[in-house]
Amino acid sequence: MKIKISDLETLTEKALLKQGYGDSESEIIKKVLLYAQLRGNNQGVVKLIGKGIPKREAVGTPKIVKETPVSALIDGNNAHAIIVMDQVTDLAIKKAKQSGIGIVGNFNTAESTGAIGYYAKKIADEGFIGIAFASAPFQTTAPHGSTEAKFCTNPMAYGIPTETDPIILDMSTSAIAYYGLIEAKTAGREVLEGLGYDKNGNPTTNPAEIMSGAIKAFGGHKGYGLALIVQILAGALVQADSFDNDSDNAGNLVLAIDPEILTTKEKFTKEVSSIITMIKSSRKASGVEEIFIPGEKGNNFYKKVLTSGEIEVEDNLLTALTSAGQ
Repeated sequence: MKIKISDLETLTEKALLKQGYGDSESEIIKKVLLYAQLRGNNQGVVKLIGKGIPKREAVGTPKIVKETPVSALIDGNNAHAIIVMDQVTDLAIKKAKQSGIGIVGNFNTAESTGAIGYYAKKIADEGFIGIAFASAPFQTTAPHGSTEAKFCTNPMAYGIPTETDPIILDMSTSAIAYYGLIEAKTAGREVLEGLGYDKNGNPTTNPAEIMSGAIKAFGGHKGYGLALIVQILAGALVQADSFDNDSDNAGNLVLAIDPEILTTKEKFTKEVSSIITMIKSSRKASGVEEIFIPGEKGNNFYKKVLTSGEIEVEDNLLTALTSAGQ
């Protein structure tokens, strides 16, 4: 169903307020959810349906527990991961402006960080290279060669400034994002073959069965290797938990790098832009009309819906979102 972007924003805000967040908190979470939704990403308003993301009762103020001129570690104090990750990103940018590089991590956050490409883009928009990792002890994804969930979906994102739109590579290390399964379940459709297993380890295309079983790692052993690295960087390194479904101690790690520490911003963005031109002008395979740079399809989708002022939202999802704010 088509819905005006302004109406979608209102429904999102109503659902967040209903789930216990204050005005400033709702605004931060809304920005991240709509960043995803307006780019065709499955990390959007689907997070607000069903049980949603109600604000936890025992929530404290995130605080810095360890710091150097180029780094910091934040205790999230059980605050929503989006709110903490936004603070982590801002601090990484601040340190990069002061020292050329900022490395900031956190532990002890609840819920999902949302589309972490948002944070990488926020850094790239400042002219810095942005890198973001997120992990959680919520076990959804099997290591390559196993049918048992051990990792979370462990996403990673990179933001690279160019002379125009930044390159944004935002990917889960699992074959499908967990909220992709929720979207499919909500819409009443199956997912593609080869994405996951049921609780007994049998291959299945039923999203609900995969949610009770395990998602495969993206790209087999390569995705599994990346999932392991993300688990270490956004888990062990920042004092977050790795393998405990009863824990809420999730972690994130963000890096902001000023190109000036190795080259100049002008030379760097010019060279990156020339690389993009070279790639997009390369010979196309049969049936391919255009070669896209990471993040380009999402940007094109965003510009299109922004111009029209409307976006298509699956009927069941829109109904559930409306109910979430009532």
